[in-house]
This record gives sequence, C-alpha cells and structure tokens, in this order.
Amino acid sequence: MLRSLVDLALSTNNLTGSIPASIGNLGMLTTLQLDGNILSGLIPSTIGNLMKLNVLDLSLNPLSGSIPSEIGYLKQLGYLIFIDNQLTGSIPPGLNNLTHLKFFQIANNKLVGHLPENLCFSGLLTIIGATDNNLTGPIPKSLKNCHSLHRVRLEGNQLSGNISEDFGIYPNLDYIDLSRNNFYGELSTNWGKCHNLTSLKMSNNKISGKIPSKLVGATQLFVLDLSSNHLVGEIPLKLGTLVSLFNLKLDDNYLLGNIPLELSKLSNLENLNLAANNLSGSIPTALGECKKLWNLNLSNNRFGESIPAEIGRIHNLQILDLGHNLLVADWRIAKVRNIESLPQ
Repeated sequence: MLRSLVDLALSTNNLTGSIPASIGNLGMLTTLQLDGNILSGLIPSTIGNLMKLNVLDLSLNPLSGSIPSEIGYLKQLGYLIFIDNQLTGSIPPGLNNLTHLKFFQIANNKLVGHLPENLCFSGLLTIIGATDNNLTGPIPKSLKNCHSLHRVRLEGNQLSGNISEDFGIYPNLDYIDLSRNNFYGELSTNWGKCHNLTSLKMSNNKISGKIPSKLVGATQLFVLDLSSNHLVGEIPLKLGTLVSLFNLKLDDNYLLGNIPLELSKLSNLENLNLAANNLSGSIPTALGECKKLWNLNLSNNRFGESIPAEIGRIHNLQILDLGHNLLVADWRIAKVRNIESLPQ
C-alpha cells in the first residue's frame, strides 16, 4: 500500500508518537515533510532506504537521539532540514556522501563534533544553518570556495579557525553570522568583495587586527556587528559610505581615536553601539544628523567636553547611554523632547 507514493507532506498538524520504521518501505518517495508536529522518539534508520529522496524535513518536532548514519545513503538529497529538535550526538561521517545538498539546516539541537567536510562538494549549497548547537572544529574546506552560498548561520557553537583563511569570496552571499564561536585571526578584505552581502555578524569571537577599509566594498550592508572581539586601531572613515547601514555594533573592542565625522552620513542608522572601547575626543555634533537613531551607546570610553545639544534633537532616540566617560554635564539636552536624564 502507498508504495508508489512520491510526495508525503504532513507539515503543521498535531501528529504525535514516533516516526514508524515502515516509512522506509515507501521507496519511491522524493519528498518527506513531517515538520511542525509533535513527533517524538528517534529518527528511524529505515529512512536510509528512501534512495530517491530529495527533500527531508523533520524540523519543529521534539525528536531525540542521534542522526542515523543511514541518511548518508540518500545521495539524491538536496534538502536536509532538522531545525528545532532535540537531536544529540555527532553528525555522522556518512553525511559526507550527500554531495548534492542545497539546504543543510540543523539549527537549535544539541549536536556535537564537526560539520561534514563535503557540504559544498558539488558547489550547490545555498543555505547552511547550524545555529545553537555544540559544534567544534574548523570550517569545512569545501565552504571556502562555495560560490553558491546565499545564507550562512553558524552562531552559537564552539567552532574555531583562522577567519582570514577559512572563508573566501561569495558573490551570492546575503547573510552570514559567525557570532559566539572561537574564531581568531584578522578580518579579510575579501568580505568587501561580497557585493550582495547585507548582514555581516562576527561578534563574540577572538578576532584581532584592524577593521579593513575595503570592507566598504560590500555596499549593500544593512548590519555590521563586530562587537566583543579584540579589534584595534581607529574606526575607518570609509564606513560612512555604507549608506544602507542601520545597525553598527563595534562595542567591546580596543578601538581608539575619534568617532569619524563621516558616520553622520549614515542617514539610515538606527542603532550605533561603540561602547567599551578606548575612543576619545568629543562626541561629534554631526551625529545629530542621524535622524533615525533610536539607540546610541557610547559608554565606557574616554570622551570629553560637553554633550552636544544636537543629540537631543534626534526625535526617534529612545536609548542614550554616555556613562563612564569624561563628559562635562550640559543639561540643555535634557529639555529636548522626552530625554529626562543622562548617565554620568
């Protein structure tokens, strides 16, 4: 019965119980979608019998146990999606046989060990998501020249490696988040050659060196988050040319010098966080030109002189933190709009 079934899509129901081992009898299946249910227990190893399978989506279930090594038999698999389960153990080495993957999404599980080395062996991978596991080890070498990549989310693991060597140039990349890992090394100028990149997030790593000016070659950037690293030197003046930027986070580094006046050209900027650096000089009055700012955090630096009244004329400003600097109080700003007090 149903042995000729090609597509089985039972997404977003209230299915309970476990996935039956008999699922492996449906040898003609190309699509198996059981996501968004209440399925529990183990993933049956008999799924490895579905040799024609192209789409396997088991996400958003409380499935537990390890990923069966037999899934490595599914050489036609293009979409492997196990988001938001309770999977444990390491990723089986057999998954290196899945050389036609386009989507590889295992985020929000409890997986350990390394990512498969051959994730982009055939150059087809567009999306990789492994957020919030306990993965360790280096970035797979096949990802360095994976020009098909569109979205990369690896944040919240213990991945390591030299960030200046492990990544390449990605003409189709839109979004990458490597935050909360153990990457070290310096930022490569290659990121500026990813011309379709809109979000570059690398916070909470061990990245050192200066912020490269050539980063501004990624002219579509909306979000740049390099916070909580070991960056040094001055903020590049050219960051002011990233006119699409609305979120700039460089806090918790070792940056020094003044805030570049060029940042006032970022007319779409909504969140500017430069806290916990070694920045000095005066706060530029020109920041008042960033009319969309709702969060401005310059705390824990060495800014001096008075607080520019122009800051108080930013109508959208909701959060202003200037604490732990060397500022001289000027309460004229407190009379503007709804800002009632300022940190000292």
